[in-house]
Amino acid sequence: MPLRKGAQYEVIQCLGRQDAVVSLSTSPLARKHWPGLPERLTARLLSKTVKAKVCQILTSMTDPLRFPSDEIVDLYSHRWEIESGFREMKQTLFNSSYTLRSKTPEMIEQELWGVLPGYNLLRYQMMEMSCHCPGIHP
Repeated sequence: MPLRKGAQYEVIQCLGRQDAVVSLSTSPLARKHWPGLPERLTARLLSKTVKAKVCQILTSMTDPLRFPSDEIVDLYSHRWEIESGFREMKQTLFNSSYTLRSKTPEMIEQELWGVLPGYNLLRYQMMEMSCHCPGIHP
C-alpha cells in the first residue's frame, strides 16, 4: 500500500538504497476499531522514483531474500494497472454507475463475465490500433 503523506516512522534496518524495515505507530482510533492491533507495526518501506516523483510503498513482506524489492515494486505497478482497468470499466462500460441489473448472485456473476470479455476486446483493439499509429500508447 502507498505510504500516507506525512506518516511518521522509525527506520529499524536499512536493506538498501531505497529499501528499509520501519516501525510505525498505530492510531488510538485504529486500536479501538481493532482491539488486537499492537501500538507499533513493523513493515518494509520501498521507494521508487517514477517521472521525477518518489513513490513509497509499505509491505508486510519484510524478508529481502524471499521478496526482492524490485519484484515487489514491479508487482505493485502491475496491480496499479489492474486497479486502473477496474476504474476504467466502471466509468466507461457502466457509465459511472455501479448498477447491475441482475437480482441473484449467479446472474450478477454472469453479467460481470459478460463485461470482462467486452473490456478485454476493447483494450486489445486499442493496442492493435496503436501499433499502426507511431507515438500512440494504448
